Amino acid sequence: MVLRMIDGASVENPRGYAAETVEELRDLLLSGGYGQQDPHRENFYELAGSREIFFIHISPINGNVVLVAKWPQPAHDPRLGAEHMVAN
Repeated sequence: MVLRMIDGASVENPRGYAAETVEELRDLLLSGGYGQQDPHRENFYELAGSREIFFIHISPINGNVVLVAKWPQPAHDPRLGAEHMVAN
C-alpha cells in the first residue's frame, strides 16, 4: 500500500535519529512510499526507503507520524520490485 502524509501532519523523532533520516522519511511520505501494515499492531507500518526500512506509527487522530525504529534495507527486499534492488 502507498502511504502519504496528510497536510499539517508532522514527523516525531523520539529516539533522536539524525536530521537526514527524518528528512528522508518526510520526503518519502510526501511523495508516497510503499508501506506494509504491521499485522500485530494497529496503525504501525514498515515503510521502505531507498536505503532503510522505517518502522512508523501513524496517529489515526491527527495523522502525525512517529519514527519508532529504522534498519538497513536488505540487498533484496521481497516486498519491493526489481527497480528497488540494491547492489552490494
